[in-house]
Amino acid sequence: CGPDKFLDDVADDDFAEGCRLTNLIGQKAVETLDEMKLKAMRKKLPSPKNPKYKMAVVGFTAPGGAAMNTDKDKTGSRYDSTPIANGVINAGASCDLIDYTPDSHDGFAKMVDKYDGLIVRINPGQLSAPGVVAGAQERFDTLMMSCVGKGKPVWSSPAVQKQMGAKDALVKIKDMSCGLPDTYAYYTQEELEVGFKKCAAFQPRVIKQNRGSAGEGIWLVWLMDKPYCKNFGDASCSDNDKLKLMEMNDNHVEYHTVREFLDFCVKGPGGSAGQWKSTFPGKYLEGGKEAGGQLVDQRLLPRIVEGEVRMQMVKDTLFAIIHKKPTEGNMSAVGGVSDYTFYEPDAPEFAELKAKFEADIPKVMDSMGLGGEPLPILWTGDFIPVDDHLAPYVVGEFNCSCVGISKFGAACGPDKFLDDVADDDFAEGCR
Repeated sequence: CGPDKFLDDVADDDFAEGCRLTNLIGQKAVETLDEMKLKAMRKKLPSPKNPKYKMAVVGFTAPGGAAMNTDKDKTGSRYDSTPIANGVINAGASCDLIDYTPDSHDGFAKMVDKYDGLIVRINPGQLSAPGVVAGAQERFDTLMMSCVGKGKPVWSSPAVQKQMGAKDALVKIKDMSCGLPDTYAYYTQEELEVGFKKCAAFQPRVIKQNRGSAGEGIWLVWLMDKPYCKNFGDASCSDNDKLKLMEMNDNHVEYHTVREFLDFCVKGPGGSAGQWKSTFPGKYLEGGKEAGGQLVDQRLLPRIVEGEVRMQMVKDTLFAIIHKKPTEGNMSAVGGVSDYTFYEPDAPEFAELKAKFEADIPKVMDSMGLGGEPLPILWTGDFIPVDDHLAPYVVGEFNCSCVGISKFGAACGPDKFLDDVADDDFAEGCR
């Protein structure tokens, strides 16, 4: 310090010690700014003055209060909608939080016309909940598809949710490296009768209903008391052949004849289907194909006991890998009975899976007849390990219907908000 002095005059030891302090000062200053930025992002940020695009996150509040809106925070918005809107704003676009209003559909339609793109955050089934105006889901879906027709992206559009989220998506990708070639879909009782009897006589199978999201109506199927045929098509099961069945929502086991299982799938329990322990009513083909009535039939992959690998995707970018391993004594990780291990997207354990899936991604939308639509903005693929295949894992399920951001989970509840989310979780969720 002095009119003729500079840092060159400081002894090396003193300079090094001083820098140790000033480096810490700088570090703490930047940390404080980061903390302030994250704190600010716990509320909706102001939109930029000259946004690149005008966007909105679309929600819906069902009648019935908190009991019918279990995904909401204390402001009435979905618990992860505010951070999503802030992410859009940080990318240079404006973003509003808006609610669909079935009682004023035309007014809502006029309002959304001003936006360049929409991110829909409405839980499946909410627009069909008790007390909602009849036909609200259909009118909302029609409006969203009209936006798509005008060249405005909707994430995810009704068409994408229906095609990609349906179990028969597995049939449409069966010839990709991430699919299984011996995957079949049944839409009628006749198709189910012929196809299932032939497949079940050849090898253990997995039968998946289209509805539900926690393993209900997903059955592992083993033929009992007789050998499998050597080649596919050499034999078909008879009505009286016995089956061992395990439902994936709770891993409970039942024993039934082929006839009882088929009748349960079509008509539900009782009568010719006999009595069932399952808490869900079967009738998986009800309503026909257009209403989502379908069953998908795949070979049972014995390595499912090793768990499933969830690839969490943001459009075409892998964000995280989650290994879901069944808890001790359980067969499958489906239904929540699992332990979770989280990995970064470049984890070497899953490098081959990542490479194979990224090669398949450009073909996914075309395979489902969705070539004109963008990939979902937030979606997941659940993979099961397989032997003797083009890839080390195959897809067991896609999910693109309002996938939740678990790091913000503490903000979910009628008296909760983003302030209740731990700093580390909030930072990771915002990333």
